[in-house]
Amino acid sequence: MKIKLPELSLKATGFTNLFDVDNHIRKMLSPVINQINVGKADEGELAEVVKVYATEEQLDESPIDDEPDYKFLGAIRFRKVFTQQHIPDDQLMVAYPLNLNVIDFPVKGETVFIQKIYDKFYYTDRVNMFNNPNNAAARGASQKFNIGKNTQSDKTLDTAETGISENKESQDEVFLGEYFRPNFNVRSLVPNEGDTLIQGRFGNTLRLGSINNSPTIKLRAGQISDYEKFDEGNNLIEELEGKALNAPLEENINLDASSMWMTTDETVSLTPATLEDTNIYPIDTAPEEFSGKQIIFNSGRLIFNSKENGILGFSNGPIDFSTLNSFGVAAKQGISLYAPNIIIGREDKLTKNIVLKSNDVSVRADKGDAVVRANRIILQGPLEGEQQRLLNLKSKAPSNPNVERLTKAVRGAELEDALKLMLDIQKKTTKHLNKISQIVATLATKTAALIPPAGQEAADAGLLSAQTLQQLVDSLEVQMSKLPNILSDTVELE
Repeated sequence: MKIKLPELSLKATGFTNLFDVDNHIRKMLSPVINQINVGKADEGELAEVVKVYATEEQLDESPIDDEPDYKFLGAIRFRKVFTQQHIPDDQLMVAYPLNLNVIDFPVKGETVFIQKIYDKFYYTDRVNMFNNPNNAAARGASQKFNIGKNTQSDKTLDTAETGISENKESQDEVFLGEYFRPNFNVRSLVPNEGDTLIQGRFGNTLRLGSINNSPTIKLRAGQISDYEKFDEGNNLIEELEGKALNAPLEENINLDASSMWMTTDETVSLTPATLEDTNIYPIDTAPEEFSGKQIIFNSGRLIFNSKENGILGFSNGPIDFSTLNSFGVAAKQGISLYAPNIIIGREDKLTKNIVLKSNDVSVRADKGDAVVRANRIILQGPLEGEQQRLLNLKSKAPSNPNVERLTKAVRGAELEDALKLMLDIQKKTTKHLNKISQIVATLATKTAALIPPAGQEAADAGLLSAQTLQQLVDSLEVQMSKLPNILSDTVELE
């Protein structure tokens, strides 16, 4: 392609100045660049993004109705870098995404490629200006080749020593859209040979790569968001502070907010959440290192939801769950456990209480013995609440009369009626025995007086009979005092 250099008139007299040199260079380069763009029109032209229609709220109303004009959704208004320096923003052309299946929405100030196809402009990839995935904005770049003494750039971002575009005054006040705020702490991924990388602006990435030619897929959202939870995170932050802002960063299964790693031959330095408690962490089943073919999910919360059918899990090895909090299983229809041996609790006395709460509890051992072993076995009736249970465990009769006592663990109503009848009979029997004892003692005394030779023996026999009857009465009274205790809130088997 031949390029024709423009003819420039030179002043006959006087000294040149810096402005003349700058103006001369601009006048010479502008048509050259235009010729290059014309010759490379099929490859696209560079353009600065001035406005992005990225959300429904940013759309203008349709001329047909009051609805948003959705044909502009995803479109941009652009200014060509070398040929449209003087066009005001409200007169700029519109370009649409070339591929609707995969759209990388640009932000204000970024440079993209523009192509005209069938009298309509389309934009493609944004230009990597600073090697940072968050943004490549340099607002005003399309006007930096303006020719004229009074031309000033409206650029609000400047290039720092690191090559990253940053605000001259305060980066917190810069918006490259309605709400998008630049964040240069987001780093690009460290590439490996043969990797395919997809990087979002917000620390969300996808790597299709390998470790020693063993395939791996790593999906990540929230770059090192949890660095404060780990000592390695604080060390990493200190290390990054000494590097340029465009220095890349690897994924970290512990420090990143949410991760899904699929590996085939890689050792992953995962720190399990329960590793700190050796009493909970499944030492017998968990591997010493997480290596080989595996899929690892790591996040603040994991949710599995099945809207229409079940959730199935199959394993050729052990399945073990551990948690530093509670573990619950709820089912509307039933819970079934199938195994040759089912063990609940641990022998090291770390299992303190096992509580079964149900309307009916059935224990069956059709082909063997049902063995219950404990220092004390307590059977209780229904209760109103947990607090009441704790209260009555300490005392059979609650100290607060307003708190209802535990219901009887046996058939209390029938037993109470039977005991009342027995007590009434025993009271009457004891009363009559007392009278009989008194009569026997009196008769024995009188008989001894009437028959002197045998009087002492008769008296002794009478007194002995009276004593025997009295002992029987005393024994009955003792047993009567025990009978009311049969009605109890708690039945103890010892």
